[in-house]
Amino acid sequence: MTTLLLHDDALSSPEVRHEIGEPLGDPLVFIEHEGTRVVVGPPQDEALLSRREDVVDEFWSVLTLGGEDLLRDRSLPIEKIWPELAFRALARLGAQHVVVPPSFAVGTADYLRERGITVEIDASVWRQRRRQKTPAELEGIERAQRACEAAFGTAARMLGDAEKTANGSLRFEGEILTAEWIRQAMETELIMAGADCDSILVQSGDACLSGHDVGVGPIAPDESCIIDCYPRDRRTGAYTDMTRTFVPGRISDELAAIHGHCRVALDIALESIKPGRSDAHERVSAYFEAQGYPTDLSRDPGETVTQGFTHALGHGVGLEIHEPPAMGKRAEELVAGDVVAIEPGLYFPGVGGVRLEDTVVVTDEGAEHFTDPFPYDLVP
Repeated sequence: MTTLLLHDDALSSPEVRHEIGEPLGDPLVFIEHEGTRVVVGPPQDEALLSRREDVVDEFWSVLTLGGEDLLRDRSLPIEKIWPELAFRALARLGAQHVVVPPSFAVGTADYLRERGITVEIDASVWRQRRRQKTPAELEGIERAQRACEAAFGTAARMLGDAEKTANGSLRFEGEILTAEWIRQAMETELIMAGADCDSILVQSGDACLSGHDVGVGPIAPDESCIIDCYPRDRRTGAYTDMTRTFVPGRISDELAAIHGHCRVALDIALESIKPGRSDAHERVSAYFEAQGYPTDLSRDPGETVTQGFTHALGHGVGLEIHEPPAMGKRAEELVAGDVVAIEPGLYFPGVGGVRLEDTVVVTDEGAEHFTDPFPYDLVP
């Protein structure tokens, strides 16, 4: 039977956070051996983790493995104390072969190998474990989604109530409406709802073509405004991801057309989200191609698509904002339990861009939203 091993803290390692379900900042060792999940950690974490019978079967304090003696042993470099504790725990369990993720510390791996433990790096094992979200992670994603929608409600109100002035600027409550102001208002709403976001994208006009640039300066009237928010639930560390596009003012025929096609593409993607399938990106790309829009299906090798559908359809979401499964040209087959963000978009210089993004969970029946989806209308 495979013995799984982790050595890190739960704030730095999504693998550790997934296994123990708590945001602990001190290093620990997690071992799953013959169906038993063991955590080796400092004594101050014992009361908390001993209550987590859903994720931990046994908690071993570092004191029971001679941690104090190791601290007093000046012949042992301090950076080797935790590797030695991991070795002692494995020896107690009788494990001689362990499987670790690619992020596993090189120093710990080398130490264990020197002590006779076979250390195997296998990314697929850990990818599959994390693709199956825990109930707490799913609840966290839903909370993050509700916080996100509240923040989008604030942004939509600001854009909808803004007035176009004679000099062509947008003013909200008497002040020029900027990307920075919308971002700050959304961040405040997220914090009040128990979430946060490292960087909310607020892009106006041709800035919609600038990829992951956060967007700065005044919001232009009568042009598209893409807002992309990926908040993290502070209780569980789980993310969601959502994008909507608004036009504060007159909607051009071009923007109305590409918005309509993105809306159809989103439905095509949602219909394609089923266990065993991996064709969502290809189907959406084929639809856009049929409408005359460039995608990576028609590009030459080595060429970059700079307008039209310029990116992958989506990505997995969980304890990281981008994680398996991949949903681009090299798409992975979906499995029940995956949580994925799907984000069809079209972008053209001089016209602007439109992107619509929802995060859904893959069930045996197909894609399931965490909430009733936020409106997709261009009119804020």
